[in-house]
Amino acid sequence: MHLGHGAIFFAALIGCQEGITLPQQGSPEPVSFVNEGATLSGEIALPPGRGPFPGVVLVHGSGPVSRENNAPLRSVFLEQGFAVLSYDKRGIGASGGAYRGVGPLNSDSMIRLLAGDAAAGLRAMAAHPRLDSRRLGLAGGSQAGWIIPNAATRFPVAFSVILSGPLVTVGQEIWFSNAFEQSARPLADADAVLAAFSGPPGYDPVPDIRRMSGQVYWVLGGKDRSIPAERSATLARSLIDELPRPTWRVALLPEGDHALRHAGNGQMLAYWPEVFAWLRRYMR
Repeated sequence: MHLGHGAIFFAALIGCQEGITLPQQGSPEPVSFVNEGATLSGEIALPPGRGPFPGVVLVHGSGPVSRENNAPLRSVFLEQGFAVLSYDKRGIGASGGAYRGVGPLNSDSMIRLLAGDAAAGLRAMAAHPRLDSRRLGLAGGSQAGWIIPNAATRFPVAFSVILSGPLVTVGQEIWFSNAFEQSARPLADADAVLAAFSGPPGYDPVPDIRRMSGQVYWVLGGKDRSIPAERSATLARSLIDELPRPTWRVALLPEGDHALRHAGNGQMLAYWPEVFAWLRRYMR
């Protein structure tokens, strides 16, 4: 996945979806938390009402992105009555530490480092007097699909919502995106392209997915040229059957691109109503 997608992904994420309206911004409260020697800086936005509220930590996609990159996703969760913690990525904005990109050779350590940051954010939310510490979760897209599973092994989350997040290894995903992102090669070649991969695999999310806490909902786009969505959906379904986790969900939107827009006409696809109906049913 090319690093510009972290910024592009959420900028395109919301659009006008049936059943979702954008609220007035919740009143933000500054928050900071520490992981591996770095102080991460962000804010908690609260929805209207007295609480206690469910809460979600927004996990970044790829690239050197700040809390504002997740502003559209923050609006979606606030509208549905969730408190939202968004923060500047390590080494970006007001957050300490050093920013480093993620590749096959450093991904085992970097994904775990970034997951530790997200887990520290969950602990900060759990200490908030107006939040329900039993109903906290994680949400994010793209690179967050690797970060969230590890973070959910470190904190007992109630739920995770993963948008266009790969279930293949870092090396496989980069190999796939190099083959398809900037070309007209048909996605029907995806299996052959992945079979030809022989490089260093890097971080593999599957062992962490097997151990992660809470409910999980993946949303994937069948026309995604950044991650192998069909392979990722197959892996998700296999894990749901194997573990078993019958209340986990994977939605593969046949015409969806990486931003979960219609790959042909650019219209936003209406998946949020189903996601929140599932959350209301299964979140404990």
